[in-house]
Amino acid sequence: MGGGGRVSGVTITDVAERVGVSVATISRYLSGFNVRQKSEIEIAIQELNYRPSAAARNLKSGRTGTIAIVVPDISNPFFSSIATGAEAAAGEDQMVLLVNTGALREREEKILGQLFGRVDGVILAPLQEDDEGPSFFSKFGLPIVFVDRITEDYEKFDSVLVDNIKGARLATEHLIKLGHKRIATIVGPLNTTPGKLRAEGYKAALRKQKIELHKRYLVESDFTRAGGYASMVKLLQESTPPTAVITGNNLMTIGALEALKDNGVRIPEDISIIGFDDLDFSTLIEPGLTAIFRDFEAQGAEAMRILLARLQANNTNTELSPQHSMVDVHLIERGSCAPPSSKAISGKTRIAAQSKS
Repeated sequence: MGGGGRVSGVTITDVAERVGVSVATISRYLSGFNVRQKSEIEIAIQELNYRPSAAARNLKSGRTGTIAIVVPDISNPFFSSIATGAEAAAGEDQMVLLVNTGALREREEKILGQLFGRVDGVILAPLQEDDEGPSFFSKFGLPIVFVDRITEDYEKFDSVLVDNIKGARLATEHLIKLGHKRIATIVGPLNTTPGKLRAEGYKAALRKQKIELHKRYLVESDFTRAGGYASMVKLLQESTPPTAVITGNNLMTIGALEALKDNGVRIPEDISIIGFDDLDFSTLIEPGLTAIFRDFEAQGAEAMRILLARLQANNTNTELSPQHSMVDVHLIERGSCAPPSSKAISGKTRIAAQSKS
């Protein structure tokens, strides 16, 4: 179960006695103040598996009224929109704390440890998804709702995902209907939920139409603008470049569009493109960007709804099985896709791309 709660029989007094300090000192530590025995207190809390469900400033009520949203990259519009939706769904009784890990696992671990005892729960886009054995996240003793990503033992935690497979399948099928066979995709890391599942949706659509999958057309990138740029350049340098490309997230879409512009590749005359995630400026660029739309803010709001339900269940000692929610997607057609041109991308374009990379 994704909940933490206080382990039965272990109290703040037990921690104080283990360290040899007063209860007030433990309370000050849990409230965020620096105390001389910080290391000893942290060790005792871990050894005793003491998991308070509230900040020390409000131990009597058992709630802090604070929810943390922990994301790897706050500059990514997706994560900022998740936070916006979650905050709107939190209501007036909850304060939302937004924390950026900078995509650093060590910082993520440190932050989760620091949040323990200071927030009621966490909405988290985890950096690492391949944990084995007892979950890395279980040790923090906080109710956690995963958003956009899950770990191998995700059944223990609440989660809100997007229908990644459907989105990639819709994009690929749309291009196939237009007559494309040389379809490439730029996906995020294949060890992440969105990277892996969007690659699966792409491959499934090709298989269904008996279109050969060329491994060079499935490019693994890193969900960044620079990664999208470099990946598109790589595709342009192919001896037989694709006639259509699906980009795996908003930042990689921006990078890919920049690469096409820098190399004089016309959209959709020379190449068609579909972005996974609709961008704010999708209708402002010419031609407009065909995109897979998902409601970022609705995804954040759903994560908050699930977390609040989890907190309520924990507060009333009610058994609540982990909840797994899926946000739907749909294709928005604009002008960035057309039937494939009879003319391949020129060698001049490939040379330009090579010199830029």
